[in-house]
Amino acid sequence: MKDKIIWLGFILISLALFIYFLFSAPVQLAGDIAEYYGITQSLINHQGFNLTPQDQIDLEKVLHKAYFSDPTYYIQGIEGKRYPVHFVFYSILALPVRIILSLFSINPLKSLSITNLSIFLATNLVILKNFIKSTSKRIIYLILIFLSPLVFFISWPGVDIFYICMLMLAVFSFYNKKYPMSVIFASLASWHSQPLIIVWFDFLAYLTFKKRKVNWYLAVSSFFLVCLPYLYNYLAFEVLTPWTIFREGWTERFGFGLQNASFKKFFELFFDLNMGFFWYAPFIFIFGAYSFFKTSKKRKILIFTLLLLITTAFFYQTNPAWHYGTAGYGPSRHSLYLLPFLIYFIVEEFKKTSRTTVFIILLIITQSYILYFNSFLSPKFQKTLYHSPYARFVLNNAPFLYNPTPEIFVDRTAHTDKKYISSAVYKYGSECKKAYILKGEEDLLMKVCGSLSKEQLKYDKFGGAYIDY
Repeated sequence: MKDKIIWLGFILISLALFIYFLFSAPVQLAGDIAEYYGITQSLINHQGFNLTPQDQIDLEKVLHKAYFSDPTYYIQGIEGKRYPVHFVFYSILALPVRIILSLFSINPLKSLSITNLSIFLATNLVILKNFIKSTSKRIIYLILIFLSPLVFFISWPGVDIFYICMLMLAVFSFYNKKYPMSVIFASLASWHSQPLIIVWFDFLAYLTFKKRKVNWYLAVSSFFLVCLPYLYNYLAFEVLTPWTIFREGWTERFGFGLQNASFKKFFELFFDLNMGFFWYAPFIFIFGAYSFFKTSKKRKILIFTLLLLITTAFFYQTNPAWHYGTAGYGPSRHSLYLLPFLIYFIVEEFKKTSRTTVFIILLIITQSYILYFNSFLSPKFQKTLYHSPYARFVLNNAPFLYNPTPEIFVDRTAHTDKKYISSAVYKYGSECKKAYILKGEEDLLMKVCGSLSKEQLKYDKFGGAYIDY
């Protein structure tokens, strides 16, 4: 009887979400929508991926013209044609959704959010049916998933829901000893988030060492899957990755690679006041970490998982504009990969005790507040360029405590994506609280905030320094 209630509840929630995203949720243009939606237009017009003049004319009726002069989208490839930089699979999934919406005269721009919702719900259905048998564990899983920061990305016009859901299936498969499935799902996740190749490789390596032999069929087939985006890149641009020929502010200055990684960024992925994962799922983070160390009784699997998570975090920092990608205030999409692991271990460890009851109450209270200040299922994407309530509180009351990587502070203080580091002043009312000033621009700061002793400035590698007032 309890199981029937759970399934009925899941169905009702799913229907409510579809109704909301079909008829109420606002369409917001953000992220890489120019390509993810644009590819569907090209497929409809001429069954290809390249952007034609007619595609551009059709797209400019619903998307801003600036998208198509932006050097980060549709760069020139073979035969002088413009091809999307991002892999095309997600848009192929969105194509039938867009066609169905058009048949019912529903705004086709909603096709990406409906695709995300469909992937999200289908993944939850598979996990509930195949990996979680206990009624109480199904309940906690549903609470975790529907209150998690992942729901912010349903309305985000991009691939984050896809690769996190594939990773979720990979994680549940792996720890339930369905190793081949975990390898395949991890390879699919890497299609739209390349650092997840680390997860694919580690899962495959673990299976190889555990069985003490190579599963050549799985290794070759999954390697082929992992290579598909690179094959597309070679056919479109004659390079394995178009990031090497990118012409954009951050990329031109710093390039793509591990030279961009640092321990400070590693810390910020999880604890930065604006984009850190912890602040958008504090009790999921705490209880997930606790459950992980308690559940992972075998030392080998504990060390293996920790190394996997740490290595993946550093590979996410290869992007020189790594602070991009938050649906609303946050969290960073580069930290979302942690969520499937935390959810798995919480569900695995979950038992009906007074302690877990307290955890559920705290989870519901804190996540309800977080959903509230980040606008629930439809976060306002312009908040990406504003300081979160956490950051504002600290900056207003104890600014010396918050010294993030400069691009985070500059973009969110200036409320614009500059694509380079510049000076910025954070004010509370008319009072200066904190500033980041480039060398040579001290006089500008003095005009805004008053006197300044240059001896107090300690410049970083970007040629700038933080000043607290």
